[in-house]
Amino acid sequence: MQCPTCDEYGDLVLAKVRKTGQKVVVCTECDNLWADPDSAPDIDASEGVAEFLAAAGLADDWEELALLARLPAR
Repeated sequence: MQCPTCDEYGDLVLAKVRKTGQKVVVCTECDNLWADPDSAPDIDASEGVAEFLAAAGLADDWEELALLARLPAR
């Protein structure tokens, strides 16, 4: 699935926060994150990966995420 923020440049990927187990959706290009993987990604509902992880008390590093699967096109 293409990112609504950077369009054709980024793929959306289902990921899991390693320390909490929370599933999220992330863009591999623009580093936007959606905390609710069951909702359609919306530009207004996104936040940066680093900001999301820092707010959770984690290092603001992609190593905190386990990438699970690329989201299929809708």
